[in-house]
Amino acid sequence: MASLAQQESQSLLQNVKLGIQYRFQQGQVQVNHNRFLGYTKDEDGKLVVVPEEAKIVKRIYREYLEGASLRDIKEGLEKDKIINGAGNKKWHVSNLNQILTNEKYMGDALLQKTYTVDFLNKKRVKNDGIALNIM
Repeated sequence: MASLAQQESQSLLQNVKLGIQYRFQQGQVQVNHNRFLGYTKDEDGKLVVVPEEAKIVKRIYREYLEGASLRDIKEGLEKDKIINGAGNKKWHVSNLNQILTNEKYMGDALLQKTYTVDFLNKKRVKNDGIALNIM
């Protein structure tokens, strides 16, 4: 019984991988838009720019490029009572760092950043080029 369950688990994993790879090929990228400042999804599941939130993201990039520190940007956003992606008035330097380093704000989507080493314990590791896209 355990062997059959293990085979079924491995088969399910392969089916999920193939489904994800198919969506990659179709250009369908999954993004958690609930906390993705500046974007939401339409009824077709495509990312749509939220103009008011996009202004905040542009402000963060502009101030950073002008030489402001992350702490200065954080304090300015809080002073202006601007709400972050989670709906909070309090900003954290880590929030700003994530926005500035998230490739999706630059129009890219890096896929397969991690991969599952062992399907039994579901351990995921960073992909350093070991797991290549098999399409």
